[in-house]
Amino acid sequence: MAVEQPLGAADPSGVLVFRMKYLPMALAAVVAVSACGSDEAAEPAEVAETAATVAADEPADEPADDAATDDLSVALLVGGPRDDGGFYQAMVDGLEDAADADGAMEVTVIENIAEGGDAGLEAAVQNAADSGDYDLIVAHGFDLVPGVARYAPDYPDQAFVTSLPVEGADNVAVYLTAFEETGYNAGFLAAQGKLLSGSDGAVGFLGGPGLPFEEQALFGFEQAVEQYAPGTEVVSVFTGTFEDPQLAQETATQMFQQGVVSLWNQQAAGQSGVYQACAATEGVVCFGNGIYSEAVSPDVVLASTTSDYGKLVPLWTERLRAGEWSPAIDILDLTNDGTSVTDATAAGLEALPDLQAAIDDYRAGAADLVVETMPTEG
Repeated sequence: MAVEQPLGAADPSGVLVFRMKYLPMALAAVVAVSACGSDEAAEPAEVAETAATVAADEPADEPADDAATDDLSVALLVGGPRDDGGFYQAMVDGLEDAADADGAMEVTVIENIAEGGDAGLEAAVQNAADSGDYDLIVAHGFDLVPGVARYAPDYPDQAFVTSLPVEGADNVAVYLTAFEETGYNAGFLAAQGKLLSGSDGAVGFLGGPGLPFEEQALFGFEQAVEQYAPGTEVVSVFTGTFEDPQLAQETATQMFQQGVVSLWNQQAAGQSGVYQACAATEGVVCFGNGIYSEAVSPDVVLASTTSDYGKLVPLWTERLRAGEWSPAIDILDLTNDGTSVTDATAAGLEALPDLQAAIDDYRAGAADLVVETMPTEG
């Protein structure tokens, strides 16, 4: 049984070949941004740049043996700080680790560009393309998609990859996460939190603005809870923002008062407030949403869901070196470990001694799981 409880106002401000039976539904759930060029120059963005040139071994998911080893230069554009401990850092670390494995790839991170508003985001895309310095521009985040849609047609020889499909731009590839599968991972953890603690109550899903991908994650979450803890009530709340720790803390506290005993959150900066509420409430357990969640609250986070963007990079480099860049769609999912769960943390092992064994069993069979995608309207 699912109970959805919206709260607050809206925020003002991949198998790398996806299982084809789900692809049409997954893409239909994603809003495509129409491409349009412009002769009008944007104002220069004020951005901070950090470059990392890295070297080392062969990628884990290696391209074809006869692929060239030409040096590649990649720009990564992110709206916030590269070390945010979440969405941005996951891509920064994934790219830089993959570049280290590649041995002939330089990554330049252009960060904090959302500080310039929509104009700054679009200008960052234009400036990176206009420089001619990069073989690939990675625009990480939905807020950068409009800039890619606007300027990619003006630079047809520039390879782009971004977080949503862009119609009519043959030089823009797309990477997606199977969000229902991310949610399924989260639902598995939340169910284990209830079962292994022996608590009698609901499990909780604490989201942000209530964006479509959050709804997809909730759809997967509910499937997993029903699979692993049949009949358990799911309480879901969307606070209206990913970034407000105080609001997240108040919301989590309310959810615990309503009977939630095991909670997963899809917050960014707001997750610290979730863990404060968890620490202050007896008899509840909490799980994180990325590999950095444990560092936010090591005594509270018992395990986390993860997304590994590094799985994508060998595909991108192979296409670039072969001169075969195209509007391909790559998806992070359970079958390629692009989305998964971490080991139990030290706190997790102490609070739930059987949690690691449950996680091991889950990961062993993850590639064979069939997670339904969220039905689309129309």
